[in-house]
Amino acid sequence: MGFPALLASALCTFLLPLLLFLAAVKLWDLYCVSGRDRSCPLPLPPGTMGLPFFGETLQMVLQRRKFLQMKRRKYGFIYKTHLFGRPTVRVMGAENVRHILLGEHRLVAVRWPASVRTILGSGCLSNLHDGQHKHRKKHYVPVIQEEVSACLGRWLGAAGPCLLVYPEVKRLMFRIAMRILLGFQPRQAGPDGERQLVEAFEEMIRNLFSLPIDVPFSGLYRGLRARNIIHAKIEENIRAKMARTEPEGGYKDALQLLMEHTQGNGEQLNMQELKESATELLFGGHETTASAATSLIAFLGLHHDVLQKVRKELQVKGLLCGSHQDKQLDMEVLEQLKYTGCVIKETLRLSPPVPGGFRIALKTLELNGYQIPKGWNVIYSICDTHDVADLFTDKDEFNPDRFMAPSPEDSSRFSFIPFGGGLRSCVGKEFAKVLLKIFTVELARSCDWQLLNGPPTMKTGPIVYPVDNLPTKFIGFSGQI
Repeated sequence: MGFPALLASALCTFLLPLLLFLAAVKLWDLYCVSGRDRSCPLPLPPGTMGLPFFGETLQMVLQRRKFLQMKRRKYGFIYKTHLFGRPTVRVMGAENVRHILLGEHRLVAVRWPASVRTILGSGCLSNLHDGQHKHRKKHYVPVIQEEVSACLGRWLGAAGPCLLVYPEVKRLMFRIAMRILLGFQPRQAGPDGERQLVEAFEEMIRNLFSLPIDVPFSGLYRGLRARNIIHAKIEENIRAKMARTEPEGGYKDALQLLMEHTQGNGEQLNMQELKESATELLFGGHETTASAATSLIAFLGLHHDVLQKVRKELQVKGLLCGSHQDKQLDMEVLEQLKYTGCVIKETLRLSPPVPGGFRIALKTLELNGYQIPKGWNVIYSICDTHDVADLFTDKDEFNPDRFMAPSPEDSSRFSFIPFGGGLRSCVGKEFAKVLLKIFTVELARSCDWQLLNGPPTMKTGPIVYPVDNLPTKFIGFSGQI
């Protein structure tokens, strides 16, 4: 075979498939763009729709923050893409986010990706749960303080040169969420049962944001299998609650309140809906607080001057002394710890546990000179909105004092949105605020620590966490500042 024949053969072998692939990508892009509203004169936002069917889901799942930063640099504060099987517009910036969140039920509605709805369930009772948290915080304080103190005692007594903070914090937050939100007592699961539940929950979370393909070994398949393990344990707990006349632990947990609310409205208890609501509560009250608490340890470990200012505030309130273990916290004391609250806010500004929120356009929207067609998904970005907020100066600096000075309410409302916003903000916002403040107090007055790998590299999957699990050496705090 001569050279011309070899060249022709090579072209057929490599060039033809490439041309077919490029043609498929172009046709896919045209198909997605054909969903624009022809009656609206505005163009679609800039952006690309990725590969046929898969869109840009694979790049986003694999690269996460790097992918999102690249998109922001290239397209600005609003761009189109195709994620989790749906055409999507991603928006950021206080003004754009304000438009989306204030349009709840009128312009947009909550709409999580199909894989999330399949695993967690399509129902959402977040508002009820969070409203109940606001009135029940005082009942949570002693339980949280008990669990945090016991955990820090184990850390200080741990053998070996270091402790991996992130998995330890996840176990702590899971125990707290199980007790307060679902009413599980420590003795109910035992160490093996607790470990099985934690592992199942982590497997479910890892596969929440996956392509909606339920076949063996797919992400959705693994997520559903883990979800079923969790549901079985929750159903066992619900049936035990239904058989009791008085709540265990002296207070009503969030699941008990939900059951009473349902029955009080004359509705029948639906076991599947209760299991889905309980799973949603665990997701909102465990994974996100574990992420935030880990970031707190990292930032305070890197900024000892901030830690000392926290301790100074505790000292002024009589919370930093040799017998602090006997000093019980309460809501009145916690609300007086203004600087400690600012440390938590600054942590959530720089490292929000959840990178964004999902909505669907109920009708064609006009936003910043572009159209968002009816039926398209809308993601408002929390992390990017914090990054670009004009409200903050020296954005990369960890500076809790920025929150000590009052800022105009309207401008800060959508520049700082770690819990989301609008009518459907974070399911466990009130619970998380109390938990993180107690955790910070107990940590500051019990421990000194050193980050063995220095500043951590953070990753999103789907919750923000340190790639190295934050190896840290803890020692007891002497009480001297």
